[in-house]
Amino acid sequence: MSNGNCVKGEKVNLCPFEGPFWDVGLRWYNDHEIAALTSDDPSPLTEAQFREMIESDLNNPQSEVFGLLDADGNPIGVGMLRNIDPIHRGCDLHITIGEKTCWNRGFGREAIGLMTEYAFKSAGMHRVISAPFRSNTRMVRCLEKVGFKKEGVLRDALWVVDRFIDVAVMAMINPEEKVEA
Repeated sequence: MSNGNCVKGEKVNLCPFEGPFWDVGLRWYNDHEIAALTSDDPSPLTEAQFREMIESDLNNPQSEVFGLLDADGNPIGVGMLRNIDPIHRGCDLHITIGEKTCWNRGFGREAIGLMTEYAFKSAGMHRVISAPFRSNTRMVRCLEKVGFKKEGVLRDALWVVDRFIDVAVMAMINPEEKVEA
């Protein structure tokens, strides 16, 4: 997040991606289990590759990068809003809860909720999309609990290691702007 503001929740705080996030972030992105759930290239990243990947979003005016902290101020993950489109008022949401001790404890759900609220209220978005691997059932469940709806499946969308995988397409419309047909 380039403006330095923090968004506080009960369990999770969104903050600028800086300082300790660089070291722990590289560890998270190189974790085999996390990569299997989130990356179409499970090859380990060097520090320079990781820095280049994150900086490309930090320096992109159509992206917001959030460091995710627990209530005690410990880094637990990273979240991104990408492809922020001020004309069509949509963006893509990506999140990684890197600290496995925070899995299945509501941290992901709250972080997704805070990021979605930020997208709607602060960034003026009408629609937020997320496209997790279909096999990442934890992410699909978190998105559904926040209010995302399944819009479809991109069958055999990505070649990962030795096979094609499906990608779920999920989205949430700003509830304050939702118009019933």
